[in-house]
Amino acid sequence: MHVQLKLRLACSVDVATDALRDPRVMVAVTKPLVVYRSESPSGFPDRWTEEAHPVSASILGVLPLGSTHVDLDWHERDGAWIQRDTGRGTSGQFARMRINHRMAVVPDGAGHTLLRDRLEFHAGPLGLLLWPGLWATWQWRALRMKALAPTWRGAPTHPKHA
Repeated sequence: MHVQLKLRLACSVDVATDALRDPRVMVAVTKPLVVYRSESPSGFPDRWTEEAHPVSASILGVLPLGSTHVDLDWHERDGAWIQRDTGRGTSGQFARMRINHRMAVVPDGAGHTLLRDRLEFHAGPLGLLLWPGLWATWQWRALRMKALAPTWRGAPTHPKHA
């Protein structure tokens, strides 16, 4: 099963790609529906790396969803910059799901960015029960990303250009 978005963001591709590497953006676009917390003693890193990072999440900050790892890799294909998360759940609802979360960004004219955000998840029969909540969360993510994109500032030189 899957949920997906296709959005036009009011920021450049470099700013959007930098924002996707920022753990604060992941936290901001799902709050307050889903609240993420770092499970690392040092907290969230300044930027995601290709090293898996343990996180926990809860619905509205109250109902635990469990723990998982944000495990990202990046590549470019056909002019799109793609971020993929294949983190594995370690407890709670996350442990019952396998995910493949991809976000791709490309220029969309006049300094804007086209973002495609797709979460494929496999949870057996439980998937039918999870889908409405994931769909609602993805709609919230869309609203938050559109609202926050104009405020993202981006690094002076994005890692993909370094």
